[in-house]
Amino acid sequence: MKIQSLFFTAAALGGITFLAACGDDTAVDDPDADPGEPPDAEPGPQTIVLNDPITEDMTFEADNTYILPRLQYVFVEPGATLTIEPGAEIRGQQGSVLVVTRGAKIEAVGTVEDPIVFTSDQAAGSKTPGYWGGVLILGAAPINVNTLSNPTSLEATFEAFTSAIPEGFFGGDEENDDSGTLKYVRIEFGGFNFVSDREFNNLTLCGVGSGTEIDFVQLHAGNDDGIELFGGTVDVKHIVSSQNRDDGFDTDNGWVGRGQFIIVQNVLPDGSREASNGYESDNHAVSASYIADPRTLPTIYNVSILGNAAYTGGSSFATVLRRGTGGHYYNHVITGFPNGIELRDSATNNQVTAGNLHIQSSIFFNNDAANDADNWPAPPTCTPMPCTPPADFDEEGIFMGEVGHTGVAWNNQEVDPGLDPDSFDAEAPVFALPNNSAALTGGATPPSAGGFFDTAATFIGAFGATDWTTGWTAYPQD
Repeated sequence: MKIQSLFFTAAALGGITFLAACGDDTAVDDPDADPGEPPDAEPGPQTIVLNDPITEDMTFEADNTYILPRLQYVFVEPGATLTIEPGAEIRGQQGSVLVVTRGAKIEAVGTVEDPIVFTSDQAAGSKTPGYWGGVLILGAAPINVNTLSNPTSLEATFEAFTSAIPEGFFGGDEENDDSGTLKYVRIEFGGFNFVSDREFNNLTLCGVGSGTEIDFVQLHAGNDDGIELFGGTVDVKHIVSSQNRDDGFDTDNGWVGRGQFIIVQNVLPDGSREASNGYESDNHAVSASYIADPRTLPTIYNVSILGNAAYTGGSSFATVLRRGTGGHYYNHVITGFPNGIELRDSATNNQVTAGNLHIQSSIFFNNDAANDADNWPAPPTCTPMPCTPPADFDEEGIFMGEVGHTGVAWNNQEVDPGLDPDSFDAEAPVFALPNNSAALTGGATPPSAGGFFDTAATFIGAFGATDWTTGWTAYPQD
């Protein structure tokens, strides 16, 4: 149903509140009406507060503004489809979250000219990261949350919910599960902290299946991760994770999807501090379950991970690989972080030697707090002494192909990729590669099987000579 078509049907409105005036309701065929009286004008743009769950098909129209109420989860319930027209704006009041439950769908398809925007319900110039919760999509694809502790359970409750509410479950055995479409969508200023260390992200995908389409999506200025995937099989493409305060692209609990054309711009506008890590990838948070299946094992091509090169006092990593994660990563530019690639534990190092974790045909440059471009983190320390520091692994030897999974040429380089300096600009970044960029060639050819990857993208990083973010992205600072 379209909301306007139900405008005068009180029984169908439920908890939806219309805040704009609508005029009288005299019908044009009323025999008692003045023959000279003009018919009612069509209702103008409305501001609509979504007080109740969405329990049946509904359309958010481009002319209206939709408000998610303060400290409220707005659920799209199982069986319902939420359709959002190009150009529509959805605003989250403090602590609100839009939750697409398992068995529901969201069809949010914008255009380059008219992207769909999810933002905070604050005045322009006063927006703050973490004011609202963001968008959470729960699917029925496989996860590894309970595979060891409770092997008969295929589901879990999203970690930021304070109790096991029925709408909070995700996971299952439906690899091709379809939660809908996000395309030409911007989500900004999310990441509200309901539970300590379990914040929502701008976009959270939990057990989302491969029938779902995530393409041309920007996650901007969130207080936690730009995007986080908890298991599932969903593929993602053309992702912009810009200026988020925690990890740019975070994967957990057995995500085995594919990705291509991803830019993580971990640059904060005032230069006074840094964001957190570029990539962060775990298999399972519990040490006894680092080996749980399905293992986090994505295949990702053409990614640029850009740190705040001007800030030298930080401790973040370009990439953190830990807790038994795997992954096949190709054609990456990784630059500008205080620390480079960090392997955190033996379970993860074992995935390297098993051939389940590698980074190939990529460029590492200037990822070192000493700013000497050696890229590799110093051995870990501990305090107070005496103590035993965590295990140290030879990341340089592993990822430059000197040790590790023998017989495979990583083809990685430690050279200046020659990015446009404005790639690091917070307000108007320019990501297309200059003509003399070292990253224009040398990438691996993406696989043609499956039809997902653009096989012509043999450049290194998310961009060649064309900037695919033009027209539909935006970088508001407040």
